[in-house]
Amino acid sequence: MNKTKMIGTLGPSSCTYEVIRDMIISGVDVIRINMAYASFGFARDAILNVRKINLEYGLETGIMLDTRGPDIRIGGLIKPNIKLEKNKMVRLVYGDIIGDSDIIPVPYKEIIVHSKIGDEIYLNNAEIKLEVINKDEETLICSIKNDGIIKPDSTINIPNVNLNMKFLSNYDKEVIRFAVMMQVDYLALSHVKEELDVLDVNDVLIGLNDNNIELISKIENKQALEEIDKILKVSDGIIIARGDLGIELGIEKVPGIQKKLTKLANEKEKICIIATEMLATMEENSKPTRAEVSDVANAVLDKTDALMLGKETANGNYPVETVKIMNKIIDEIESDIDYNNLLLEISRNENINISKAIAYSSVDSANRVKASAIVCSTLSGATAKDISNYRPSCPVVAVSPNAKVVRGLSINYGIVPLSVGLAETTDELVEISLEATKRLLKLKSGDKVVIVGSFPLESVNYTNFMKIEEVK
Repeated sequence: MNKTKMIGTLGPSSCTYEVIRDMIISGVDVIRINMAYASFGFARDAILNVRKINLEYGLETGIMLDTRGPDIRIGGLIKPNIKLEKNKMVRLVYGDIIGDSDIIPVPYKEIIVHSKIGDEIYLNNAEIKLEVINKDEETLICSIKNDGIIKPDSTINIPNVNLNMKFLSNYDKEVIRFAVMMQVDYLALSHVKEELDVLDVNDVLIGLNDNNIELISKIENKQALEEIDKILKVSDGIIIARGDLGIELGIEKVPGIQKKLTKLANEKEKICIIATEMLATMEENSKPTRAEVSDVANAVLDKTDALMLGKETANGNYPVETVKIMNKIIDEIESDIDYNNLLLEISRNENINISKAIAYSSVDSANRVKASAIVCSTLSGATAKDISNYRPSCPVVAVSPNAKVVRGLSINYGIVPLSVGLAETTDELVEISLEATKRLLKLKSGDKVVIVGSFPLESVNYTNFMKIEEVK
């Protein structure tokens, strides 16, 4: 059972019950629906399918929705696909017009006002590069730097222009309301630039009486990198969105940024997810390249919590096969990790409280006795996250009577979430947890299990005991 989690994005290639089921069974821990592209009807059907699969197979698959964020998209075009040819000219025009290969409508006049001669503009997820060579009050005249296709609503990226757009649109507020109604587990916030963006979303959730949805900030622009400490402080985690970072800062800078952000998130004990083109070749082919395998391996070795599959599962020809391949790579790399040395490498700068001391000791003990699992009873999920942050060698079975808490642990490294009933005593809690873990992991006689929890259950609200048991 892999400890590095996998997020699978749904789309046209993975919209049926059967494909979603096979993706989950093959290793996906969290299903992602990007509301920048998906309709509410699509999202509702997908969520209901995930819930049905969880019920039928006894699983706790998490659900993530992406907001659209303050992104910029071109207007309508005369055809579904328009080819732009290298070295020709195209005009970007502010106004309510229909575009073609000579003129492209843009929705904000600020794009024209703030762009300068020599600026680079990227269209359709950076598939096409333009350079501004002249302008007037309502038009940018641009040179097309490479052949490519644009579609209606294609994205626009202008790395050197800050348009100061409002972070929460009416559409994204509707996405948040929908997320609360459907009881999803994670909101991935697109185009975050500062902590106030995250706090705005948090305020909306408070107004909707929901404090359970975890907020994951997507780091995809220069401003977010400059404000990363403050963003991490108010977020439950981050997604390192390598595609947009490459557009904003240059692809050669992305590997170093990825390393630094992963290390920082680990130090701050926040969820870290790496996204974009992990196995991009498998959109069209049944096998990845060696470079992609190495990319996945390095992300695992850097102790990230989860890896995200985007177009590979949403639009690719081999969604289930891609999941299986990534699962196989993760399994192989994790089998070679020296977890005792890994624990020594992990430093904690904060004052150690009782719960964290127990968490550290449970991981150290599990590594040394080669335990098959750490069983953690948790009401809020905090103890399970503490243990996960020390990157144990075995699964952390997080046992809780709160189904929402359980699903909210789906992304955290090494955690296997498990819903159980309430217990009246510590002994009963240990017994219930151990029996559930034996069934879940198919433990055999002689297997060792580290158990952590609270004693006495009736009067202590923090983790304060640890024991090691052998399966009878």
